[in-house]
Amino acid sequence: MKQLDKGFTLVELLVVIALIGMLVVLLMPALASAKNRDAKITCISNLKQVGLAFRLWEGEHNDRYPMAISSYGTGGTSEFLAHSSGSATPTAPGRGYGPGMSYLVMSNELSTPKTLFCPADNIHAQAATNFSYSSLLGLTSVPGSYGSVTQTGENGTAFSRVSYFVNADATEANPQDIISGDDNIGNQTSSLTGAASYRFGASANSPLVSGASAATCGGITTTAYSAASHNWAWTANDFHRNFGNLGFTDGSCQSASIASFHYFLSNSTNSTPTETFNFMP
Repeated sequence: MKQLDKGFTLVELLVVIALIGMLVVLLMPALASAKNRDAKITCISNLKQVGLAFRLWEGEHNDRYPMAISSYGTGGTSEFLAHSSGSATPTAPGRGYGPGMSYLVMSNELSTPKTLFCPADNIHAQAATNFSYSSLLGLTSVPGSYGSVTQTGENGTAFSRVSYFVNADATEANPQDIISGDDNIGNQTSSLTGAASYRFGASANSPLVSGASAATCGGITTTAYSAASHNWAWTANDFHRNFGNLGFTDGSCQSASIASFHYFLSNSTNSTPTETFNFMP
């Protein structure tokens, strides 16, 4: 007599499904960790390329970064950013969109706008497809005087596709200067080592420089970072969550916890009373 093939019983099938479920649960943290690690490595690689672009650009412009050169006929972006000018109160950006404009004028050195997008960025929807005002900055027209143009972005909000801030006062003379980095930085008011709840400009407790709006996203002076009531920190729920990556004027990059971020900020301002970091929405 021919014996019929025996299939799974209901109990056996349930056991197999349960085992597969357990394997998925066990593997998910490892997969998430690997994904986060890959995103951090790619982000650091991006910032290294950004640092190289700054060095190439300033090498062709009398050893000055675009943030230090006027935009009027000389190809810089000085008027688009807030600067410290040696004061604890930074100047308001005359034209706004400073970080994005600083990266835009270096398009030849950067080669692709994907370099400006952190793969862990959960604030901006995607990388820009080209170096245009519309794709990179979310602008409907060329930036005019005092940031008078409007922005359109994902879900109707004024978002660019730039993941990294720019230090408007960075100088090659100080190799420890922070020149760029993840822009998920805000004020932490409860402790010196805790994470911030909001990025600068995203909350009433995270003010922008006077005269700047959330659309132009102006500069924040570094003099505030060490005060207990205005302590700078990475945000808890954005990008690398409690961590971030920084680029320096010597071309190096560092992944930093909140505590080490404060250390790098302190070194960055050794040669100047204050510097002004500029952020894009």
